[in-house]
Amino acid sequence: MNAPQVINIAAKHARFDDVWSPKRVARVDDYEVKLAKAEGEFIWHHHEEEDELFLVFQGVLRIEIENGEPLVLRPGEMTVIPKGLRHRPVVEEGPVHMLLLERAGVVNTGQEGGALTAEVGEI
Repeated sequence: MNAPQVINIAAKHARFDDVWSPKRVARVDDYEVKLAKAEGEFIWHHHEEEDELFLVFQGVLRIEIENGEPLVLRPGEMTVIPKGLRHRPVVEEGPVHMLLLERAGVVNTGQEGGALTAEVGEI
């Protein structure tokens, strides 16, 4: 068993600059708590078996939903994207700093793959 620790989210975000490349900061059972920075547009994708939680700390994140209205998240706001729902995160003015909660092993580009697929780093 690991001893509990305090994690300073702002300090962790300050340690990296790459965008669309999540960094694991903690594990909760079968889930990973990840931090990410985002700028510009991500790709349309979905996750077959996993929901995805987004919590914004800095900036404004728009999540476009296939055949639906976009969600706009500001600092302190979060949403859960249900498994199977095609979506695309977009940042018009960046960067956005956010926290993601996803089941361990989730690929950031879902079933799509491509150049923005990133291994989860540790920070």
